[in-house]
Amino acid sequence: MKRDLLLLFLLSLLVRLVMAALITRPGYMDTAYYAAGARYLAQGGGFNEPFLWHYLDDPAGLPRPGFLYWMPLPSILAAPFARGSFFATQLPFVLLSAALPLVSYTLACDSSGPRRNGWLAGLLTLFSGFFFPYWTLPETFAPFALLGSLSIWLAGVELGWGGRFVLGLLIGLAHLTRADGILLLAVAVLGLFFLRQSLLSGTLAILAGYLTATAPWLIRNMLITGLPLSPAGSATIWLTNYDDLFCYRCDLSLSSYLSWGWANIVRSKLWAAALNLERFLAETCLVFLFPFVPVGFLRLRRSVPFILAGFYLLLIYLAHSLIFTFPGPRGAFFHASAAALPFVLTTGVEGIAAAALWYARKRRRNSVQALRVFGGAAIALAILVSSYALLGTLPKWREADIVYEEMGRWLSRQDSEAVVMVANPPSFWYHTGLPAVVIPNGSIETLLAVAARYGVRYVLLDDNAPAPLVGLYTGEIAHPGLRRVAVNMVTDGVVLYIVQ
Repeated sequence: MKRDLLLLFLLSLLVRLVMAALITRPGYMDTAYYAAGARYLAQGGGFNEPFLWHYLDDPAGLPRPGFLYWMPLPSILAAPFARGSFFATQLPFVLLSAALPLVSYTLACDSSGPRRNGWLAGLLTLFSGFFFPYWTLPETFAPFALLGSLSIWLAGVELGWGGRFVLGLLIGLAHLTRADGILLLAVAVLGLFFLRQSLLSGTLAILAGYLTATAPWLIRNMLITGLPLSPAGSATIWLTNYDDLFCYRCDLSLSSYLSWGWANIVRSKLWAAALNLERFLAETCLVFLFPFVPVGFLRLRRSVPFILAGFYLLLIYLAHSLIFTFPGPRGAFFHASAAALPFVLTTGVEGIAAAALWYARKRRRNSVQALRVFGGAAIALAILVSSYALLGTLPKWREADIVYEEMGRWLSRQDSEAVVMVANPPSFWYHTGLPAVVIPNGSIETLLAVAARYGVRYVLLDDNAPAPLVGLYTGEIAHPGLRRVAVNMVTDGVVLYIVQ
């Protein structure tokens, strides 16, 4: 088993290193955010941000206190490597994601016995479909998957006080990776109930470990905002469409939400629930594993870790469908489900084994040969789905935000200290080193109010301009407070304005 784990880790490490070499730049805002945060930390900027990507907590100016909406651990992990290339920034995540298949291997061996099941679970985690392109990115996927899956696993194992303390530490680190990591506390307490361990002493041990990891950060937030966790995240409960995440001084409250109307509210919850279920089947179950996953869960229904994994999946599904209705289907549920991925894939392997044995009995075939055929087909399909996901994302990521680099070169000749309003402020700062704020989801007057407050000199619009600003982007609407500038950008479809 030790030899298997070493070989699986080396294979995973090789695949992850190749993936990291193929990804040469932050391809979307989340990755740019953590990469920029790591670089700013490495430059001595502390836990601050030289950009604004939302206005939910009405930030006072630039730079602003950082990581109040998203958590800091991914940037902390990447910071020692952030002065180098983007490949170097990915190295901690390469190592963490290379370790994840070992969790699946051990889970499968513990739950079903045969080493072949362990290898199948490990390889399915290595080639994990739509997760595959994301594992090496300086993002939450790798650390949350590893910390979260270990937390769920340990929560289902009988431990002493010290073991429960370590479990609390893991949950605390998971929470410092993602805000919804705090839900793992409920999973851990439920584990005490199933294992018939002392709820009081076990909970105290878990909380002691959790607070050891998180207390410094919670105290820091208290000193800045007066609360252990920023209210910016909870404001997204009251969104009536996703774009309002970027609105400026909007009324995001219970009363404004209720005024939207119960018909709209219920419709949005049903939409989110349906889309998250679809994402679970396609992403977490790798599409083809879905018929086997329920069978595997049924066969492992007496295993406490798998019961807890199912409970965790239910928690995040409900949270990202009924509470955080608009962020959930836009990626939050996908991110959060990474913690349960080794359990889902292991149940899939258990289901495949059951199907192979049934087929062998039905057709009077050799059961070992049937298991090899079914397992080989599963690995081939996982590689196929992973390749499909990679081909759908990698070309876009390799070309992402090239226009920001061109803009940075132009500004270095015009105004090297300008504040720029763009669609992706973390990426703009990462590529140019210039402060940036996000284009608000509002009217031209709102845009100018934001520009006046934060000292914005330039506004860069692209084809993702908010609906109220589409006329400004196309040139159909003019405003005396904005002057259109012709700049030779690398990417077509970008319009630059100077604030008058």
